[in-house]
Amino acid sequence: MPVRRRIKKKSADAYHHGDLRRALIDAAAVAVARDGVDALKVSSLAERLGVTGGAPFRHFESRLALLVAVAEEGARRLLERMEAAAGCVADPLAKQRARGIAYVRFAVEEPGYFRALTHAEVVAASPLLQQMAAASQKTMDEVLGRDHQGVSSPVLVSRSAGMLAAQALTYGLARMITDGLLGDVSAEEAERLTYEITGVLGVGLGASS
Repeated sequence: MPVRRRIKKKSADAYHHGDLRRALIDAAAVAVARDGVDALKVSSLAERLGVTGGAPFRHFESRLALLVAVAEEGARRLLERMEAAAGCVADPLAKQRARGIAYVRFAVEEPGYFRALTHAEVVAASPLLQQMAAASQKTMDEVLGRDHQGVSSPVLVSRSAGMLAAQALTYGLARMITDGLLGDVSAEEAERLTYEITGVLGVGLGASS
């Protein structure tokens, strides 16, 4: 009678292909979405992917380096979405509003990436994220720091206050939704809420980081 060998069943998340770096970033984003940045453990990711505990460190020198990679990937995805949204309108203020709406929708649809790219320790460890944040603020400064087509707005008088208000509204709403403070909010509902809230200032709002 032939001897049957027990086959160890791998988890659904087990690593099956050649790009472990990519798999680690994806798995980390899922883990951060579920448990938050501070709860991320590289050893748990390795176990989930079916690789040795040391394998991830051939691609990332530390847990923070992995989180930076997740955040930078998220920043690139976010930028693509915001620029695609802004490209659909011509008015500079409307472009900023479109970027803000895209920002909140991204947070709802990609909470792991959003949490990583807005985590202070991760941002501090990434020159790329700092450069992208500076570029975003420069764009907002150019729009909020001058009258638009001769129309004066109280927000345009103080660009620092306008920038802070814009960032607080978009980031605050995104954080409230991803933290579950508003219940179960779909991407479409988040987009509607952002449109309504950004109208409070009467200008388009940009993204924060």
